[in-house]
Amino acid sequence: MSHTRRNFIKYVVAGSVSAGCPIDASLLAVPDEKSSTTPRVEGEHFEICHQVRDGHQFQRPEATRKADVVIVGGGVAGLSAGYFLRGKDWLLLEKEDHFGGNAYQEEYDGAAFATGSAYAFKGDHGDQLAAEMGLKLLPVNNPDPTIVNKTFVADTWNAGLDHLPYPQEVRGSFKKFRDDMMKIDILKHVNELDAQPLTDYTSKYAPEVQQWWDGYGPSNWGATTEDTSAFVALATLQGLITGEDAKRVILPGGLGCITHKLVAVLQPKYKERMLGEATVVAVVSADDHVKVTYFHDGQLVTVAAKTVIMCTQKHIASRLVMGIPYEQKTAMKRTRYAPYPVVNLIFDKPVYNRGYDTWCPGNSFTDFIVADWTIRNTPGYHQKHNILSFYTPLRENQRSTLLEEDNCKKLAAQVLADFQKVLPEFDLDPVEVRIYRRGHPMFMGVPGQYTKNRIAAAHAMDRIYFGGNDSGGPESLTSEAIRFSQGGAEWAEMILAGKPGAKDFAEKVLNTREF
Repeated sequence: MSHTRRNFIKYVVAGSVSAGCPIDASLLAVPDEKSSTTPRVEGEHFEICHQVRDGHQFQRPEATRKADVVIVGGGVAGLSAGYFLRGKDWLLLEKEDHFGGNAYQEEYDGAAFATGSAYAFKGDHGDQLAAEMGLKLLPVNNPDPTIVNKTFVADTWNAGLDHLPYPQEVRGSFKKFRDDMMKIDILKHVNELDAQPLTDYTSKYAPEVQQWWDGYGPSNWGATTEDTSAFVALATLQGLITGEDAKRVILPGGLGCITHKLVAVLQPKYKERMLGEATVVAVVSADDHVKVTYFHDGQLVTVAAKTVIMCTQKHIASRLVMGIPYEQKTAMKRTRYAPYPVVNLIFDKPVYNRGYDTWCPGNSFTDFIVADWTIRNTPGYHQKHNILSFYTPLRENQRSTLLEEDNCKKLAAQVLADFQKVLPEFDLDPVEVRIYRRGHPMFMGVPGQYTKNRIAAAHAMDRIYFGGNDSGGPESLTSEAIRFSQGGAEWAEMILAGKPGAKDFAEKVLNTREF
């Protein structure tokens, strides 16, 4: 794409950056509203989060408010915890000026699209919660295609293997890998497989096999083949081959459609209990309560809670919560997170509608999703804008890329340039490019995370429960965030009612394997 053509495209840069914290727009140049190519940076202050990260001890004023339950974090985990605690005395604290976290829905001219989490599965905890709120998620009904070497391959891991644009021996290697991996009883050998990297299995096959997984893994569980738990990958492969993808359901907005609905359901009654721009700096246990100190409206405030549900990532919780046992805190800090921007290309004409989630090995992005796929054939629906969401996970050492707006713009421009070269018909310009940046949104499915590290990291304390999808697994799933929030709500109710067994109940939730 030429520089001249790029000058007519509007770039929008938004989202959280370092340590899970939003950018401080006041530190950056004020955008020129007359220039369509000047990125617009959205967000709020991150200095407080960085001070927490660096060990700064904030003042902790005396409590001026009480609550039975304080929920820290307003993503899908925090919002669903509030939903399950309807009728109870709870307070939700979210550092950003909006709710949704990594499952956040954006819109362009009335058309919703995802900035992160993509889909649910029929009957999982996300689908159940959506249905309970009157939100009907629609079936995807499309196996994942791949575009490689300018060739479109439908249903990649089944009939598509015969059509991969590789030499016959490479296609044969793909088939042998598939057939060999299908012989493994993954549930019987879960502990063994989770202790091994995927490279122990891919190294015997053609390099193109590993290249495919080096694209697929970062998008789904944040890790390339050498850092991927063999259990995580082989469970996914067996699901692809046996048709698990046929169970996918979603609406435009990705899983942000669920958080969007949760906000719509909760705010009319609980708006005063849902505080945005409220950055928690300390969570300290006392004899019969927990003091939660947060920064809001320019001052530090402390609330005394009978229970606390931490719906933040473990690397953040480890810095906020005082008194975590040493081994547990070590496990929290051992959890790894991938930097993960998502780039949305917004076209004013149909460009691509051949597959829902299409994989493109060897590009700056791993795959892209058609935002309105599940409603595109609805009677009376007209696709005014073809919005494509490009998943662009980075390596851990590339996290600093997201701190500078110029680097973000270059990354988004590279995604567009790569897309325009994938197939000849893609050489079109969008009307707008949006990049949503997040520094630590997805925990990595590395060896040992699922069967060992997450369990060591997520034990409940006497009055503090650790939720979020990194308490579950085996990969970063909204359904697990919701499951743990439902468990956290029941745990809190047991403590508030003085019922015995709350700690054992929390351990049961933690040790239940959904896979």
